[in-house]
Amino acid sequence: MSCEDEHHNHNHGHNHNHNHVAPIPTTAGQSLNNKIDTSKVTALNMANSADDLAKVFKDSTKKYQIKPIIKSDSDEQMIINIPFLNGSVKLYSIILRTNGDLYCPKTIKLFKNDTSIDFDNVESKKPIQVLTHPQVGVAYNDSDDLPEFLESNNDDDFVEHYVSRHKFTGVNQLTIFIEDIYDEGEEECHLHSIELRGEFTELNKDPVITLYESAANPADHKNLTIVENQNLA
Repeated sequence: MSCEDEHHNHNHGHNHNHNHVAPIPTTAGQSLNNKIDTSKVTALNMANSADDLAKVFKDSTKKYQIKPIIKSDSDEQMIINIPFLNGSVKLYSIILRTNGDLYCPKTIKLFKNDTSIDFDNVESKKPIQVLTHPQVGVAYNDSDDLPEFLESNNDDDFVEHYVSRHKFTGVNQLTIFIEDIYDEGEEECHLHSIELRGEFTELNKDPVITLYESAANPADHKNLTIVENQNLA
């Protein structure tokens, strides 16, 4: 399932035109999960261990695995910080597999390259984009009864949110803030997997140093020539 809310362009002028720009489809080959620095991914208000959090970024061989379940702790909100390896990302989309019932996330806010976000300031910061996640996902609410894999590998449990590509260029870290869930009587959100898609550009590890002379010194060049000739002798 894909979500295209951000691609609806409503012009509320006198002519009341409503234009829809379809998102550009992504492919599995554009997955960025192997470009995430999983050793440095962090989450605030998470009940799980750090090892569980790293496993939520699954590769294609574990796509349909539904454990571990990432759960929020004291309430339904959660902040996930996702740094990339030595490179820069142009983000195309986010594919989420969540709980589809009691613990399903609803409002999700995205930030980029802000390492200072926490629960003291996240409400006052302006997100780059706000997503409305549909109430779609894994139907199990009781994690004790949850199998390792569902009987059928159903892609309908996955929701792809297309983001504004021109806003998500030069991304070194993506922050996901789950603000609320659908069931107001619950205080817990559940995530099964996160996949990011886009372009990755690796940064040079070592700076390129260029040496040049502002004004050539003939004596230096004469001495250099002598050394070269001696080496050739």
